[in-house]
Amino acid sequence: MSSLDSTMPVDDRHLVTYSSLMEDLDRAGIKKGDVVLVHTSLSALGFVVGAARTVIEAVLESVGHTGTVMMPTYSGELSNPAEWRYPPVRKEWIKTIRTEMQAYDPLKTPTRGMGAVAELFRHWPGAIRSSHPQSSFTAIGAQAEFLVGDHPLDIRFGLSSPLGKLREIDGTSLLLGAPPQTCSLYYLSQHELEDKLEVRKSTPMMIDGVKKWVDYRDIEYPNHWFNDVTRYLVDAGIVKKTLLGAADCYLLPARKTIASVVDWRRKQGV
Repeated sequence: MSSLDSTMPVDDRHLVTYSSLMEDLDRAGIKKGDVVLVHTSLSALGFVVGAARTVIEAVLESVGHTGTVMMPTYSGELSNPAEWRYPPVRKEWIKTIRTEMQAYDPLKTPTRGMGAVAELFRHWPGAIRSSHPQSSFTAIGAQAEFLVGDHPLDIRFGLSSPLGKLREIDGTSLLLGAPPQTCSLYYLSQHELEDKLEVRKSTPMMIDGVKKWVDYRDIEYPNHWFNDVTRYLVDAGIVKKTLLGAADCYLLPARKTIASVVDWRRKQGV
């Protein structure tokens, strides 16, 4: 059978190229000098020629050498296996997992569940990855060191985290095909509310050349309301919703978004 046989199924996804992605990013409002936190879903965009590499190159080119791109590069498996739920592990495995689990290494530790774009981005020339063993961010560009150079272990999404610094300089967040449920910027709103449930977490880290399980202080970050608040923000004209490739995408100005989210959450009681 010929490779061109008309009876073979044809890929009918939306075709996305570097050129079309650059046009879409420009229409979405990304411009030179911007500082952008990007969440991505490669598959949602369509058939991307060049795949993850194309997405990264297009976003970096859109902000230019004076801008900065940051992505979440989480490694949530570096946590206490006794607390794993998706899926849980056998109780008799827990001690062995804790013993054998490698400590966090920003160069070697892979992302988990973050997608192909974020995984490639952390390897990109000039990338700087933050030091948080479970919830790191990676950045490239003029503000990269400021954003991710110091990421406190305690309160991983707090005011001194890369998210807090993004708001401090009034950057933006771009959901590039990623659903609103993934929007990490919303976590900042938890620190503006009165009710914060404190929790203790643990993670393996290298301390003076020795792997140790280290406890740290954090709070709960509920996200069941993310989809609802996104609809509100779009309807209110605070968040811009556009089409990039085949995917709905959202552009969120950090300061205005968080202020509006806090106000909405107080009114909604969530």
